[in-house]
Amino acid sequence: MTTFSELIKSIISDLHQAGFIKDADDLQRLANLALDQTLLTDTRNDALKQIEMRCHVKWLGDLYLPRLSQKDWWGRLEKLARSTKKR
Repeated sequence: MTTFSELIKSIISDLHQAGFIKDADDLQRLANLALDQTLLTDTRNDALKQIEMRCHVKWLGDLYLPRLSQKDWWGRLEKLARSTKKR
């Protein structure tokens, strides 16, 4: 089973490779907040909600990543969205 950290790193890498640097950097910033155990729980939970919102078909799901099929890309985003709820 893929961990939240592994999954988000993989998606950030996919975004970088496809040239979506701003989106990748934004997701990295949110991941850093979500994973920082020194921050308040509310801050981490807000970052997780922001990540989940970006997994929507009309946000990051709307991007075209040449090395992934749309089905694979949406599947990865759906997995990430589910993993934010488990944290």
